[in-house]
Amino acid sequence: MKLLLKLIIFTAIVMPLFSAATKAESTKAQIEALKQQIDAIQRQNQQQIEALKQQIKLMENAREADKEAVAEIKEEQKDAWYNKFKAQYKKGFTFQAGDMFKMRFRIMSQFRMTVDDPEVGNTSTDFSVGRLRFKWDGFAFKPWFLYMIQVEAKSGLELRDMFFTAAYDNNIMPRVGQWKVPFGRQQLNSSSALQFVFRSIVDDEFGLGRDRGVALMGGLGPKYNFSYSAGVFNGDGTNGKSRDSNLLYAGRIQFGVGGEGDKFKANSSYATGSAYSLVPNFAKAPTFVVGAAVAALPGLDCGRKSPESNACDRYSELGLTQANLTTITGDVSFKMPIFNIQGSYYGRWINPDEQGIFQGTAYDQGFNIQSGVFLLPKTVEVAGRFDYIDFDTSGGVLPPGVGATADSTWTVSPALNYYISHDHRWKIQAQYIFARAAFTQGAQDEDDNTVSLQLQAFF
Repeated sequence: MKLLLKLIIFTAIVMPLFSAATKAESTKAQIEALKQQIDAIQRQNQQQIEALKQQIKLMENAREADKEAVAEIKEEQKDAWYNKFKAQYKKGFTFQAGDMFKMRFRIMSQFRMTVDDPEVGNTSTDFSVGRLRFKWDGFAFKPWFLYMIQVEAKSGLELRDMFFTAAYDNNIMPRVGQWKVPFGRQQLNSSSALQFVFRSIVDDEFGLGRDRGVALMGGLGPKYNFSYSAGVFNGDGTNGKSRDSNLLYAGRIQFGVGGEGDKFKANSSYATGSAYSLVPNFAKAPTFVVGAAVAALPGLDCGRKSPESNACDRYSELGLTQANLTTITGDVSFKMPIFNIQGSYYGRWINPDEQGIFQGTAYDQGFNIQSGVFLLPKTVEVAGRFDYIDFDTSGGVLPPGVGATADSTWTVSPALNYYISHDHRWKIQAQYIFARAAFTQGAQDEDDNTVSLQLQAFF
């Protein structure tokens, strides 16, 4: 009995201790197992982290490569024309692609009302489009390779100007194409920048207009004070063709002092310094310019060609079809902000190649003087002009038996100008012309009265 009691007591004491020891061993094993799982998870996560880091590094390397590729593309394309293309309006619609190409497009339009009251004939009132012209200018391939194209809408489209100028060096520039012959000041001044509705009758009689040919021109001095142009032309006027080898030779020189601006206007009809352009008014500072020109067309045969002047009409009056034509001109201009004045002289020799009915050389001459005063600065201007032409009717010049011919012609022209844009682009002009033509052999003089009103928009 005692033994049984001892066993019971031992079991009650020892078994819990054994059970606790067994449980402790089991917990330890679980802890170890959990630690092993943690180590496995950490190794797995570390591998994933390393893989992600490697992926990030590859992506960063690819990104840097893309940046370099983009930088290389940008470097290659930075000089491409389409990255430098720009369009703007600045006295014309201008499109430019870097130093490769530039084009300015302009439209010059004039609407005119004219009332003409001649001494002989009916009085007429006429509404007309004085001029409608389209102009393109700029450079191509290189900034110094300049071009100019101008067409006029009449019954169709007529080419007025088309020339190329190599302005690599402003001191000496070759030009080829069709443009105004380097001769008279008033003709060389653009029709958009005239101080009067009409040019002088002296310019109509002696001027040479446009022609096709080649020339050399340039400017010298700190402000291109001295400019020149000399060339050889067909001698048959705008869009004319030479049908013989009797060509027109012409050259002009010009010198100016004062004025503002030192830019060389290489792409104009007569290339000169901006301070000495041929516009008659709108000077920013006192400016004085003097010019001279000479032109010759040996053996001009009016049956084959006709320069843009009244020379062939004069040939017909003198009973000639062929003769040597030589023309000279000199001009002077002074302008300041509120006042301007200019004058020109022309002389013309018509000398026949062969002796016949016409025995002598005819020397015709003419001059004009014009002036303007601004009543409102850059806005309202009053102007006036006097023109005179003296035709040579001395003995031995006119053929025997010829009837009454023109002896002299003169005009007086007051004008009023309203410059809406404070320059010549947008303006309203009014001009009155009194003209008198005197004839030989006591024929009665003829008078003519003309009033013109014109609106111009040049944009």
